[in-house]
Amino acid sequence: MSDLTRREFAAMAMAAAVTPFAPFTVRQPAGTGGSLAVQGLIDRIKGQIGVEWRAETVDGLKAGDATTLVRGIATTSLATLAVLQQAVKAGANVIVTTEPAFYAKADARTPAAPASASAGDPVYAAKNAFIDQHQLAIVRLNDHWRRRQPDPFVEGLAHALGWGDSPPPTLESLVKTVQQKLGSRGGIRVIGDPKMAVKRAGLLPGSTPLAATVAMLAGVDVIVGGEMREWESVEFVRDQVIAGNKKALVLIGRIVSEEPGMAACATWLKTVVPGILVTHLAAGDPYWRPGR
Repeated sequence: MSDLTRREFAAMAMAAAVTPFAPFTVRQPAGTGGSLAVQGLIDRIKGQIGVEWRAETVDGLKAGDATTLVRGIATTSLATLAVLQQAVKAGANVIVTTEPAFYAKADARTPAAPASASAGDPVYAAKNAFIDQHQLAIVRLNDHWRRRQPDPFVEGLAHALGWGDSPPPTLESLVKTVQQKLGSRGGIRVIGDPKMAVKRAGLLPGSTPLAATVAMLAGVDVIVGGEMREWESVEFVRDQVIAGNKKALVLIGRIVSEEPGMAACATWLKTVVPGILVTHLAAGDPYWRPGR
């Protein structure tokens, strides 16, 4: 098959059926939206987020026009093309995402050189075309949402798993619960004895360093985390198991682990912009698992 051209990819993106990766959460009724512009929404977020707004931050408007009137808002852990399509169908023109929409920390709408010096990349082009066609605005909210206390990502994940004070009794049953509750397909990876008894579990959503793993694992039997480097935290836990310690690690993927926290963000935003449609759209587990 020949390489996909920029025009072909753009056409496919525009014509793609709106098939959600995960079902919508319950939404409040849409209001008129009044005359609130995207910049006004950002200003309200800054004023009500509950933490000091940093001068240097990844948060802010990443695509779209700050003067665009807000018709509806969708939160997500990752503003994928599929999520953007779902947002349009749901009547939302502002997407609040915790991770970059354009594949890198800089979140630039064009790829880094030398690709940007050529005719351009068809994937970037298609996503930009869809954003521009539907007059969408993408707002990133990571640094400041994460700094709130209690941590909304930890609270959101705990609520989504529905553990209460006690996790499932064995590692095997815990993994099954995680898979079912979060709708994971192939992104879960596990270190530890499946039959190991579990009395205490810790949560580390997002991307976390070795220091966080070392500190938490001392007081729990298993950590359910998002994303960790294999040569740091993963190897540390594996050596614990090899040494005979009853410890375990369950990695569910960064995006999946942050989704409940952004669902909580949708609930919070309803108090910030009453009368405007606010919904949460899950990006979903990007992986599938091959047969054994």
